Amino acid sequence: MRLKNYNEDLVLETVKIVLRDRPDIRLTRSFLLDVAAYALNRIPPKYITSERGFTHEILPAASGNGDSGEKLVNIIELITVVNRAVDVVARRRREEAPSRRRASSASAESDDARLRYFYNMPHIFGRIVDAASGAPVFSARATLWIDEQFSVPAEPGWRNPTTTNEQTKGYFSFWPRVQTGESESTKVDLRIALEHERYAPYNLQKTVKLAGDFFVHDYIRGDRMLDLGTLALTPS
Repeated sequence: MRLKNYNEDLVLETVKIVLRDRPDIRLTRSFLLDVAAYALNRIPPKYITSERGFTHEILPAASGNGDSGEKLVNIIELITVVNRAVDVVARRRREEAPSRRRASSASAESDDARLRYFYNMPHIFGRIVDAASGAPVFSARATLWIDEQFSVPAEPGWRNPTTTNEQTKGYFSFWPRVQTGESESTKVDLRIALEHERYAPYNLQKTVKLAGDFFVHDYIRGDRMLDLGTLALTPS
């Protein structure tokens, strides 16, 4: 079980929103970390230990029914804290700029200048059934391709291709490895090929938009799951 401060994600998302209106700020990874640290040190932590805990935290905020005093940091107060953090960190960096330039090498400055985003892939799942009977199909092979490239799993325990069985009741699932880039968002084309010796081949294609995150998410997020629904195979 993994312990996580949910407010870390909340602060990082708020930093992204605030900095969209701050063209005067040159965003680097170290600047981002300094701002997040400043803000997180000034709000109470909110710890969760599972995906279910994450869901319990995010749903009241999304629906507007939660008690902000008990559930989440009030978003208006948080934006104020983050804006103050941006101003403080920017001022400190301006004051330290001469010594920073003397101490830093050209390569270090170049590395810090480029902020890369992480495109955390959703957990993908679906169910394979017989088109005529609706019964789950076992021993069906599912293979995931992203932008026509074979998808590498995020962790060793996740397989690609994967095979349905009785224990999974015909369900299959994937967790693709994170991608990186310099845009705040990107789009990827998914293709899932389904094969079974007694059924005609089936290909499902779907385009997914991914938000750029500042860190790799190594846990399951309830709001980042892609349900492909029920996929029916026709006997060959």
